[in-house]
Amino acid sequence: MNIKKQLQNLYLYELISGFQIVDVVWVVFLLQRGFSIAQVGIAEGVFHMVSMCCEIPSGMVADLIGRKRTLVWSGLVSAAGALCMILTDAFPMILVAMGLNALSYNLVSGSREALTYDSLLETGIQEDYLRVSATQEQLYLAVFAAANLFSVVTVSLGYEKGYLISMVQGLCCSIVAFRLWEPRRENVKEKETWGRILKKHVIESGRFVVTHREAARRMLVSGVAAAGYYIVFMLLQQHFVEKGVHARWVGIPLLLVSFGGMLGASLGEKTGQVKIKSLLFVGGVLEGLLIVFSGMQALPGCILAAGLAHGISEMLAIRIGDENQKIFSGEVRATMVSVESMVYSVVMVAFSPVIGWLAEYFSISWAFGLLGMFVGIVVCLLSLKERKETFQIDRRFSD
Repeated sequence: MNIKKQLQNLYLYELISGFQIVDVVWVVFLLQRGFSIAQVGIAEGVFHMVSMCCEIPSGMVADLIGRKRTLVWSGLVSAAGALCMILTDAFPMILVAMGLNALSYNLVSGSREALTYDSLLETGIQEDYLRVSATQEQLYLAVFAAANLFSVVTVSLGYEKGYLISMVQGLCCSIVAFRLWEPRRENVKEKETWGRILKKHVIESGRFVVTHREAARRMLVSGVAAAGYYIVFMLLQQHFVEKGVHARWVGIPLLLVSFGGMLGASLGEKTGQVKIKSLLFVGGVLEGLLIVFSGMQALPGCILAAGLAHGISEMLAIRIGDENQKIFSGEVRATMVSVESMVYSVVMVAFSPVIGWLAEYFSISWAFGLLGMFVGIVVCLLSLKERKETFQIDRRFSD
């Protein structure tokens, strides 16, 4: 394998997949089409319900048919979801589109991380994963930030043309995925039946959770921290409009918020020497407080708080991902990453509709206050259970 070319294609995939111009303003588009903010919360809940149900199966598919093929399918499913958003204003079809969009993310989740780590492992440089994953996240967030800026044009174009661009973006992701090299395919036992393979993955997943409770707890920390920020990002679109920002300019403050995520991704690469327990505890306290302050009436303070909350969430996710990758088995690596993503989806399913309802019937600031307290308390309590000693890789899960 030419690892330099492989990394170039992986980085190119991040650049294209990060150009989510509709994801920046999808809430605005739904509100403009006559849907309520409560319906927006329901749509987000459906997104994460599908994500929760399909997360682990998609990881199993990636481990079985290959991570490259799974990434190709992800782009095609994403394009199909965008098409559904164009075809009708019926709310049930909107929910179908949200489900397809969720499935496309499921197919990427785990596949991308497993493909990256196993590519480095095959060439003997797996210790570079923290740096490479941080670079991938920085590239994704940089393009996503540019998409925030482009939202000025997206809102002017309207949802139909916006989702048409999203369709093209999904197809381009599939094309780039075709260029990737699939490492470790020789480990897949083609003579095994689907039943045996699924049984193996279920057993391996359950065994991992039971025997590596610290890693499972870190998955929960990552899910709560990520969900807390994303709910803030989702509702900030409406919050900015309520504070006088025109819908077509809402991408500007969101762009500034995204800079915080890029900063956090950069810092995540440099936390390798920091004790994980201390990092999680301090990160939990700060993110919780910053989510609360994200509901401030003053826009500059709101933007700063949301940006810093985004940065802390990214920093924690990158460090936790690096720690857990060290103990995942190559044969079920995508499935294990999918378990972590499923935790995030479970939290989102539980809290998206609730926070959306609180924001509509009380205020967004009040909803952010409760959300921030929940995130801070949960992350801090979980971090206190972190053992001082580092993990030793269980031989049953090692390659």
